[in-house]
Order: sequence, then structure tokens, then C-alpha cells
Amino acid sequence: MGCGISGSVSEAGDPRFMTSLSRGLAVLQAFEGRPSLTVSEAAGIVGLHRSSVGRCLYTLEKLGYVSATGSTYQLKATLLPLIRAYTSSDPLAKAAQPVVGAIRERIGESSSVAVLEPNASESVIYVCRAETSNIVSMPLLVGSRLPSYCTSMGRVLLAALPDEKIDVALDEADLLQRTPSTISAPERLKVELNRVREEGFAIVDQELELGLRSIAVPVRSSQGRVVAALNIGAPVSRHSVEWLREVARPELQAAAAHLSQML
Repeated sequence: MGCGISGSVSEAGDPRFMTSLSRGLAVLQAFEGRPSLTVSEAAGIVGLHRSSVGRCLYTLEKLGYVSATGSTYQLKATLLPLIRAYTSSDPLAKAAQPVVGAIRERIGESSSVAVLEPNASESVIYVCRAETSNIVSMPLLVGSRLPSYCTSMGRVLLAALPDEKIDVALDEADLLQRTPSTISAPERLKVELNRVREEGFAIVDQELELGLRSIAVPVRSSQGRVVAALNIGAPVSRHSVEWLREVARPELQAAAAHLSQML
């Protein structure tokens, strides 16, 4: 199983790889979903020594990316222009935001686009989102990460990988039993991913969280390669699995085809 933050990769023997930069980015990633961190807390998350993390946070503070209050550190607004630069320049993010917004208006439920996290296929990263209400316990924003094995977008993206890469992704993931419905056994997940490949969509029924259902379809490039996943998420109190399959799926497939033409 993997440990720590995926950004803290090691490239031993590569003279062009900057280990210090990798560690600093890993420390920034540790703040995801957390309003503040101490040096000890950050070190535990990224799997680095306290002294190394302390130097990273000191440098980030001097550069204006974090601030210190006593022994805790918080992110600063200086990071926001970096996010805006991505959303305004990435072709997928630019093209997909109006699409998810239109789906939300037509369907009345939250819609998102995500990609597999580079070098860490056990997670998906949200690149666009249009939300109607907070339907999961954690806030989902551009940049949020969720596990791929128990989310509809993650399964669509995993299913597009070669079998050997699926094996690696499942081996590195923490396959937690998040709810009684979560499929967490690797062999059962492989069967489910084969089904997703054959049918061209994934439905997840209360596997990430109780009370939440979602459906996702692949978004392909002009060359036919799966580059992202597009989904709709809905509370079980409003929509059944049949609604996802019969009503939401055609909407998503039409929207994905439209989005593919712009990539």
C-alpha cells in the first residue's frame, strides 16, 4: 500500500529531479481538507522527518504561501492565482465548466469532471464542478481529491487503463470499507471495472458515503483516448439507480460527446 502524499515522489539517481521542490509541494498538498497544520502533523501526513518539513514550512512562509500562528500554519491567498492560472489555461477545465453548469441546470443535480491524479491512479482530482447542494460530508471543489476505487468517475478512469496499471493502482490504494456497500476486494473491483469497460459507464450506489449515488461516463480526446470522467451525483432521497441509468446517463453521454469535440 502507498503511504504519505503522492507528490513526495523520490527520483533517486535522476540529476534533474529537485527533491527539495518535491518535498515542498508535498507539504502544500498536506493542507488539503485541513484549515491548519503543525510541523508534526504535516510530517506525519507526508512521511518526512520533522526537520525537513519544518524547513519547507519556513521557506513557504518566507515566500508568502503560508502564515504561522503560534505553532500552526495556514495557507494564504497567494496560492489562488496559481489555481486561476490553471482553470483559465487548461483546455479541459475551460471547456468543461460550461458543460457541467448546463447539466446542473437541466438535471437539477451536481455535476463534475475529474481526471486521475498523475503518478497516483488511486485518486481522482476534480477539475470542474457545478453543485446544487453539499451532498457529501466533505466540501468538493476544484482541486479536491477522492479515491478512485469507490467513486463513479474513478472507476470510469481506472477501467480505461491497461490491466497491469489497474493492478498497480489497486495495490497502492487504501481500499477502505467506507460503507457496508463499498466494494473493496481487489478481485471484485476488477470484475466491476470490466463491466464498466463493456457498458461505458459506472454507477456507484452508496459506496463512497451513505445516502449518495453517482453515475459517470468517459470523456475522450479527439484521438479516442479517455482523458477525463463526467458525472452526476444525487442523494438517494431524490433519485434511484434506475433514474441514474435511464435519465442521467443519456444526458451525460451527450454532454461528454459534445465536450470531446472541443478537446
